[in-house]
Amino acid sequence: MENVNSPDPYTGVVANAGRPAPAETYAVAGRFVCVSAEEPESAELFRHFFAGWHFARLEGEDAAEPDAAIRVRRGAPPPAPAGLDSFETAVGGLCRTDGHTYIFERDGSAVRAVGDNRGVEVWVGRGAASGERAARLVFEATMVALRRCGLFELHAAGVVEPSTGDGFLVVGPSGSGKSTLATQLASAGWRYLSDDALLLRGSADLVEACALRREFAVTEQTVAAGVLEGFEGLLKEPVPFDPLKRRFKPHAVFPGGFSDSCVPRALFFPVVTNEPASRARRLTQAETMRGLLRMCPWACYDRRAAATHLSLLARLARQAAGFELRAGLDLLGDADYSARYLRGLAWEGDS
Repeated sequence: MENVNSPDPYTGVVANAGRPAPAETYAVAGRFVCVSAEEPESAELFRHFFAGWHFARLEGEDAAEPDAAIRVRRGAPPPAPAGLDSFETAVGGLCRTDGHTYIFERDGSAVRAVGDNRGVEVWVGRGAASGERAARLVFEATMVALRRCGLFELHAAGVVEPSTGDGFLVVGPSGSGKSTLATQLASAGWRYLSDDALLLRGSADLVEACALRREFAVTEQTVAAGVLEGFEGLLKEPVPFDPLKRRFKPHAVFPGGFSDSCVPRALFFPVVTNEPASRARRLTQAETMRGLLRMCPWACYDRRAAATHLSLLARLARQAAGFELRAGLDLLGDADYSARYLRGLAWEGDS
C-alpha cells in the first residue's frame, strides 16, 4: 500500500505530514481496496456509493493488505504537467496521459494514476460534492484502481441459467435492453448478478463475471410491460446516470435469486427494435471480440492495464458464444418467452 505521508509525485509536496489519513478497506470480487480521505466528507462520499455496490467494508482483523489504494482530497487539483496528450472521455470528461501518468479531469475534479503504482489520487472539486457528478467521479476513480489489481468493468447485465448454471451476459450501452432482459429472466427464475455493470476477473482456466451494483434500473416501458407487476411500490427515484430509469432492489422482488459470480457461456449484444419478432445471428470470435472492445474502451487507452485487459477479453471471446440480438416486441413483457428464446440461441445456434 502506498504511504499516505510520502511525497506526492504529482506536486512534490508531503501531504498530511505527521498524521495518517483515516483509511477504510473494502472487499470486492476477491480483491481489497483501501480508501483514505483527509476529510470526513470525502470518506462519506465513497462510503455512500460503495453501499450501493457489492463492496463489503472490513473491520479490525478482517481488514487485509490492500491490492489497490485510493487517496481522496477535497479542493481543486493541481495543474497537470505540460506535454501530456489529451483526449475526450464519456460525458464531457478529459484524459491527459503520456502512457505512464493518467489524469482524468471532469467538472473541476481529477483522478490520477502513475505507472505501476496501485495508488490512485482523487481531488474532489466543488462541482462534484453530490449527485450525478459525484457518482461519476467515484465510479471513474474506483474503476481506475480496480484495473490496476486485475478487475475490469464491463457494461453488461449478468444472469445464470437455472438448469445448467451457465452464465449469460447481455452486453451493450444504455438503452440497449440489458436491464429489461435481466429483469425478465430473473422473474422467470434465473439467478442474477447485476443489470448494468459487471466486473471481469481471470482465474487459471476461465474468465468470471462478478456482480457490481446492488440495484436494478428499468425504464417506464419495462414497468408498463408488467414484469414488475405488484412491485411498483418498490420503485425508487431516478438513477443519477440516467434520469429516464427507475431503481429497485432486486432481492426484494426476487428473494434468494442473487449470485455473486458466474462463468459466462453466452454473450448477447442487443439492439432494441420495434419489430414484432426478434432476430439473432451467431457471431464469429473476432466479431465477439470487437463487441466487447466497444464496451471496454479502456482496454486500449489505459496502457498500464491494457495487456492483461485485452488478454482477458480475448479469453472471454473464446470461452463464450457471441450473438447479435435484434430484440423485438416479442421479448418485452413475456419473461418465459425471453428465457426460452435466449436459452435456445445459446444451445442451438443461430435463429
